[in-house]
Amino acid sequence: MKVLFCGLKYEYGKPEAGPSFEYQNFYEVLRRMEGVECDLFAIDEKTLEVGRDVLNAQLIYEVEEKRYDLLFCFLFTEEIKKSTIEYITKKTKTKTFNWFADDHWRFFVYSRYWAPLFTLVSTTDSKAPARYKRYGISHVLKTQWAANHFLYKPVQAAGNYGQEYDYNITFVGKNYGNRGKYIQNLKDYQLSAVGFGSGWEGGRVSFEEMLNIFSFSKINLNFTKMPYVTLKERLKLLAKLVVKKEFGNYKLNLRHFYSNFLSAINSQHNMIKGRTFEIPACGGFQITEDADNLVDYYKPGKEIVIFRNADDLAEKCRYYLDNEDERWKIAKAGFERTLREHTYEHRFREIFNALEL
Repeated sequence: MKVLFCGLKYEYGKPEAGPSFEYQNFYEVLRRMEGVECDLFAIDEKTLEVGRDVLNAQLIYEVEEKRYDLLFCFLFTEEIKKSTIEYITKKTKTKTFNWFADDHWRFFVYSRYWAPLFTLVSTTDSKAPARYKRYGISHVLKTQWAANHFLYKPVQAAGNYGQEYDYNITFVGKNYGNRGKYIQNLKDYQLSAVGFGSGWEGGRVSFEEMLNIFSFSKINLNFTKMPYVTLKERLKLLAKLVVKKEFGNYKLNLRHFYSNFLSAINSQHNMIKGRTFEIPACGGFQITEDADNLVDYYKPGKEIVIFRNADDLAEKCRYYLDNEDERWKIAKAGFERTLREHTYEHRFREIFNALEL
């Protein structure tokens, strides 16, 4: 099967920021899958090279010239013209698909307007299919984030009962919202916890260092809530109600105030993240905040552990630090479940089947 993957090559379209999430986890998996021949259409690179109009013409040309079976897109703004997607869907034999990210809030301002253009779209929000249906959109597949098992795997010598650990409790990710309060509460309970990433004392770490942390931490934390807690974050949320960012430029967007309001409210829900699957893919033991339909993917207390609040988190951290046997069994079960059901290769096979490819 011939697939053309259309998305950003670099994070935020900036080469200095390194490979984008979709390049590392979507394109890199697609091109490794048996029976799939995948090419890359890098939106950011081509925009810089030829501009948006020529880029759209090139996309149509490549699809028609190479006769791809599937145009697999990862779009979250107007990177490609609507008319281009519509033309490929209706005027060529190539099927079109888009993975909509963060439909919990993007649905109201983006997804519902773009979904009709594609042969099939997917969502990770359990409530989104019903919302799409209310707008007469039925070609929607409920799916979920996963792990790129080619990248996320136990570091050598990890995953063995009785192994040596470098850390007690760790978190890898940006410090925002209530995350700092959770970590500080653990420290107040005299529990050794450290954060890595922007805004933490551990600082930013390389990808290889992150895998080591996942593999050699007794407890890996995962936070799923995206609240706007600080004054700066709340002002940013307020700005989203009236300002729209498009191709790096900001402009007033008062016409869609109500949609922006719904988007802002729903952005504060607990959402499953890729990290939910990446930690167990590395053999790591995970304690996580609950999230929308998380229990559909892992068994609490058997494959992962879910905490309710800051004090519950501290209590569970103390318990599992003292009970290595239980901790190891849960980590092992989570690892096996992930490889069995929750890799991107599994997700993409489901998409291909839904498209009858």
